[in-house]
Amino acid sequence: MNGNKTDRNGNSGMRIWWLNPTIIFALLMTIILIGAYYIPGDSYLSFYRVNKFINESNIIFSILPVCCFVFGGILAFLAGKGTKPSNALGEVMEKKDSFIKMWIGLLFAFTMFGYAVWFLIMLRNGFSLALFMSVLSGEPGAIYGIKESFDNVAGVTSFTNFGIPFVILTSYYLFYNKKKIYIWMLLAVFLLTMMRALFFLERLAIMEFLVPAAVVYFSMRAKLGRRTPLVGLYPFIGVIALVGFFGISEYYRSWLSYYVNYYPSFWEFIVTRFFGYYVTAINTGTLYFQHLGFHWLPFPNSTAEFVWKFPGVPDNAYESIYGFEPQAMINNTLATMGNPEFNNPSGLLQPYNDYGFGGALVFWVIVGFFTGVLYTHFQKGHTFGMMIYPIWLVGVLEIPRYFYFGSGRFFPCWVIILAFTLILHYNRKKLTSWRLKGVGAGE
Repeated sequence: MNGNKTDRNGNSGMRIWWLNPTIIFALLMTIILIGAYYIPGDSYLSFYRVNKFINESNIIFSILPVCCFVFGGILAFLAGKGTKPSNALGEVMEKKDSFIKMWIGLLFAFTMFGYAVWFLIMLRNGFSLALFMSVLSGEPGAIYGIKESFDNVAGVTSFTNFGIPFVILTSYYLFYNKKKIYIWMLLAVFLLTMMRALFFLERLAIMEFLVPAAVVYFSMRAKLGRRTPLVGLYPFIGVIALVGFFGISEYYRSWLSYYVNYYPSFWEFIVTRFFGYYVTAINTGTLYFQHLGFHWLPFPNSTAEFVWKFPGVPDNAYESIYGFEPQAMINNTLATMGNPEFNNPSGLLQPYNDYGFGGALVFWVIVGFFTGVLYTHFQKGHTFGMMIYPIWLVGVLEIPRYFYFGSGRFFPCWVIILAFTLILHYNRKKLTSWRLKGVGAGE
């Protein structure tokens, strides 16, 4: 079922359908848009306490960005047919692994520093073991006590996001060096990520760990010609596991404190709420463009969030420069017409707020094309593609909820991966002999 195929250069065709961003995105959005459109308005009010804004006259504005993304992906596929394979990263890992070990050590140290600062802030603000045990025992509202004892320090606690390139690079390296120290390092980051996801309500953090690790693991097995039974079914298994993890976190977050008296069963609550995060995001995004219209901003706001949340940038920077604050209008619309509890703006529809109608469609063609290019480079073994695509796929999966690629948490990740790629290739002659028999020119 996996259909893996390895060519003479050792580069796998990686015919794992769910690794293809165009296919997985089209499937994901089809399911979500069908659900968002056909769920009755009464159910929106009953389950999510918000009016339904999606209707037959505006659903096309959600369908068009999907079509544009897919079109961009097809263009990238056609343009990438002549891309030559590369084995630069593999050669360095095999012949000069001290370079890789140095980067793994640095990324691990940065990640641990971020978590250390995080916990020190919590201790300073009153976090205690008793509060932690209250959460584990299911005391209603206890988890919010943990969250309230934590304040994010921009630029410092963001060091935890260096854990993403650490996971990717270490996962690749374990195929070349099976030393247990690297497994223990991965385990340490995983446990800290689990705590962050459960107790700080950052469930995205666990996806940022598991999805890249899974992409590296299955793609490398395919590249090495190792069969993986039922690999084509793994996305469905992953969804079941994700819903289960979501259920555990929601049990402490909201079930015990409120919804236990509202829903007839815990499982009905979990399925309804999990799917609700996606359909209400589309519904909220529809509310925004329906109420605020399509306007091309002088500089993107929603899709370039990292610029406005960069350490040292004041909260009113956009208004100081351009005389108005687009996010304030969005927040006011949500507070007066939506439900602030379901505040995901939908990354699919956010570009309408930044680029207007036509600009948003062009934007999605570009994003789809760039995504397809990264996937091609990932398949062909190019360093930047191999390093960035595992986390880029997370961003593709998050598009229904929000635009991950423009977020502050993704910014340090792609910067460090770009720096790693440039340094590796700038020093390639020093790091290894670079060319192997039968391998074409490097990147």
